[in-house]
Amino acid sequence: MDEKIVLFSEEDTMFRLMATALNGEPSQKASDALHYFFGDDIHAQLEYLTSLPSTLGLPQGMRGIICDDENELTKLILDADYLVCERTEVSHDLMKGGGTRLKFIQKFGGDYKNVDIQAAQELGIPVAYQRRVSTISVREHVLSLIFSLSRNLLYAHRAAIDRKNANDGLRSEGPPRIKFNWGKVPNIQLVEGKKLGLVGFGENGIEVAMAAHAVGMEILYYQRHRASQEREKLVDAKYVPSLEELVQTADFTSIHVPYGPPTEKMFNAKILSQMKPTAYLISTSRGGIIDEKALYDVLRQKKIAGAALDVYRWEPVPSDCPLLDLDNVLWATHNAGGAGEFLLQEVHDVLANIARVIRKEEPEYLVGTA
Repeated sequence: MDEKIVLFSEEDTMFRLMATALNGEPSQKASDALHYFFGDDIHAQLEYLTSLPSTLGLPQGMRGIICDDENELTKLILDADYLVCERTEVSHDLMKGGGTRLKFIQKFGGDYKNVDIQAAQELGIPVAYQRRVSTISVREHVLSLIFSLSRNLLYAHRAAIDRKNANDGLRSEGPPRIKFNWGKVPNIQLVEGKKLGLVGFGENGIEVAMAAHAVGMEILYYQRHRASQEREKLVDAKYVPSLEELVQTADFTSIHVPYGPPTEKMFNAKILSQMKPTAYLISTSRGGIIDEKALYDVLRQKKIAGAALDVYRWEPVPSDCPLLDLDNVLWATHNAGGAGEFLLQEVHDVLANIARVIRKEEPEYLVGTA
């Protein structure tokens, strides 16, 4: 039986897990990743992964290979039946290098601008994207933070918990008592009609935008290059050409850009000082994008209404973090992407799409075909 090769275009944690499922055993890096997400006992997770080929009906003799770099990708594409990519540029020349053997390209993620779709159509190679479970989780997480901030649920929660120490003589007895807003929660708002400013309008940004648009928010976004009109029309989004203009306008600003030298302390004292005093900042990307000292200053001085922080430069948040002393910060614990089990679901979804192609069925989220 001919060996079928699933080629993974780059080193990536998720690709290590996918290769584990196909190859029947984990590499050291895959094992390390599983221990990182699931703890000491990874028996159940390994059993799930290695059972996937049989569960999905994949043929025997399939093998997953992970490329170390682009040079290796160019060589290995010659023998690949299926290509799975994330950030790597998949050009006409690369696809043509696969010859007639390359049958399908699966983009891991929802933004497939790094794949030359026109070239794939010309070469007769179907391309599909993926709505990642972790991305959907980010969408729901960000929306929950928006609602929590707008309803001031942190204040309400504390007001209820503080009742443990109340000395007003009230007890759980007698007829029912009704008292509107007995916690005296201030600044309760509607999100309908508010402006959500997205810094980054990629895979996570558009998912958040769709959810926010559905509840009546106005969508603004800023990034280096304007998105397509098709993407903007999905949520009636307005492109804002500068970060300064975005934060000056938005009622909620949510960060969705990767962390690196260009975004290090992107939200510095200058940017934060231009936010409206009634505005909120939501951070679910990486902690280093915000200058935490500058954020502490504007929050302490009430120059902005508050912040919801899922990520921080040093995690877990250290005990000497001054932001912990503020009452206008809503904390999460780097769980916008959801649970470790979501990773396993994403492995399933990629391999399930390859199984559909093998069965000559149409893959989910097809974007390119002959």
